[in-house]
Amino acid sequence: MKKAKITVVGSYNTDITLNVPHLPLNGQTVFGTSMQFNPGGKGSNQAVAAHRAGADVVFIAKVGCDGMEKTGFELYEKIGLPTDNIIRDESVNTGVAAIEVDKETAQNRIVVIPGANMSLSADDIRQREDLIASSDILLLQLETSRESIIEAVKIAKKHGVKIVLNPAPFSDVVFDIIKDVDIITPNETEADLIAPGHDGNFQWAASDMIGMGCRNIIVTVGKQGSYYKGEKGEFVVPVIDLKPVDTTGAGDAYNGAFCTALAEGKSMKEAMQFASAYSSLSVTRPGAASSMPTREEVEELMKENV
Repeated sequence: MKKAKITVVGSYNTDITLNVPHLPLNGQTVFGTSMQFNPGGKGSNQAVAAHRAGADVVFIAKVGCDGMEKTGFELYEKIGLPTDNIIRDESVNTGVAAIEVDKETAQNRIVVIPGANMSLSADDIRQREDLIASSDILLLQLETSRESIIEAVKIAKKHGVKIVLNPAPFSDVVFDIIKDVDIITPNETEADLIAPGHDGNFQWAASDMIGMGCRNIIVTVGKQGSYYKGEKGEFVVPVIDLKPVDTTGAGDAYNGAFCTALAEGKSMKEAMQFASAYSSLSVTRPGAASSMPTREEVEELMKENV
């Protein structure tokens, strides 16, 4: 089997997770049950997922030197994810995310302070052009600076590297790059923000995104699975029904695993099936990056359920 090579340009945040009996209403104080510090950020989560799913991963990111980045580096060292292209910048703070997790439903609310992520520059990306050029897939999200995202797309397109965009959290930069993206992977909310006016009908939203120039759309729709529309037709891939503990990072798990499988040469549907199994297993554990399963665990799950 071909070894996947994926470059992730994206964010690192230290996640401060607050576990609560229920999410508070406006103005309400709720006593939490526990707190954890975990490595997070969509870029980091997706890089970890791709690495643990079996890919060779280059992770291009920026962090501060304030001590908040140590949680991430400890994880990367533990799992063997290279850190050569995580840039340390003494002039900015490391990104931080405060996450409230409902103990009963596993639903969450997240507030992100981007910090160093917004200091990732176009020049930082240009200095690493060779790494992007030698990749099978460039995987992007929207938690870093506009200029870093646009430059990464420009370089990947120049070298014929497949571009997968997870348009989260939504930003209007998506409209600057959507025509150059090979595959876009919004969730239902993001699909409606990119292509509004369909009252949550993600099939129509996907059609609109194709009209914007992106040839392949995957909309992740929670327990309903993931919906594809594009060059390979139109179909839905179901999730594997496992009891969730913490849904934080589920979309990131999906994207990292999907890119790994696709870069290995699997078909669109096969890659989505692998990603669905991977993300289904990830939500049975607390945390984001720390919850990402190994490839062996996912393959065992797929033997029993796919």
